Amino acid sequence: MPPRCVICGASLRDHDYTAFTLVHFRAIEPPLDREGHPENARCFCKDHVRYTKGKTHMSAILAMVHIRAAIRRNARNPWPLTSMP
Repeated sequence: MPPRCVICGASLRDHDYTAFTLVHFRAIEPPLDREGHPENARCFCKDHVRYTKGKTHMSAILAMVHIRAAIRRNARNPWPLTSMP
C-alpha cells in the first residue's frame, strides 16, 4: 500500500517515500491472522508526524481526534467562515 498522509492526503506525487512515517497506536482489537495494514497504524507526512508525539498510547481513532484538533488550533485561521453551517 503506497503511503498517503491521513491528515492532508499527501502521497508519493507530493513527497518522496522517506517523507512518510507509519505510526503505530494502541491496538483495540487482536491482530488478524492475515497479511495487511494493521488497524492501529496510520501514515503521516513529514509536516504532520510531529502531532503524533505523546499520542501513541491512545487508540488510532482517539489519537486522530486529538491530532486534528491540534492542527486546527495551530492553523492561521482555525475557524474559517466557510466551516460554519
